[in-house]
Amino acid sequence: TILEELAEHEKGDYEFWRALSSKKEFSIHPAQVWVWKLIRRVMGLTFLAKFLESHEAKSIRHYKEYLSSVTDQELRKKIETIMEHAEEHERMLMSKIKEEKVEFIGSIILGLNDGLIELSGALVGFSFAFSNHLVVATTGIITGIAASLSMASSAYMQARHEENGKDPKRAAFYTGISYIIVVFLLVMPFIISTEKTTSLIMMGGVILTLITGISYYTSIIFERNFKRQFLEMFTFSIGVALISFIIGSLVKYFVGVEI
Repeated sequence: TILEELAEHEKGDYEFWRALSSKKEFSIHPAQVWVWKLIRRVMGLTFLAKFLESHEAKSIRHYKEYLSSVTDQELRKKIETIMEHAEEHERMLMSKIKEEKVEFIGSIILGLNDGLIELSGALVGFSFAFSNHLVVATTGIITGIAASLSMASSAYMQARHEENGKDPKRAAFYTGISYIIVVFLLVMPFIISTEKTTSLIMMGGVILTLITGISYYTSIIFERNFKRQFLEMFTFSIGVALISFIIGSLVKYFVGVEI
């Protein structure tokens, strides 16, 4: 029902502007439609709807510029209605969409973010404490799986004790799975490459990709500033990795253990 109402708004706006335009026909390539469908399936309906709506900000600026030169009162009223739909009513409609991915986005981000910050720092520390790349990978997997179970348990207990909170089992599932995905993505470079430096560079690329993806997704879903989201996550990840590097180097120096 919400999607139908949004579609009616967009169709009405399209027909209004088409009547004023010299161009009367408009088409979308089937490949583009397929891409939108794929994004909806992977990223969720809420993300796609808000992503498409975010592009209307530029249109609204053009509407306001055009409105300043319009003297016809009926035309002004119609344009103002279109702007009101774009700025307020459509946003209100989208906020009513109930989607499991968004409902548990907090749990997903908790797992991704915690896994990213914790394990990236741990792996950097392990790589400077241990010489063998497989030992680093094995230690990282063991540490990561244990931490993911701990995070899932914590998410379950938190949801369990929240009044009108989320489903505890689903909260635990999303948190744990998100954490494990990060674990395997970060450990993979140490399995693929025997060179410590190469593994760390590859891991850095994975971290940067994950941070960019998470920051962009949440900036669209929650309508936040992408740069601020990115810098916050990047600062925490690099900060923890740097501290872990220092600790790993000190342990290796004072203990003198080579594995």
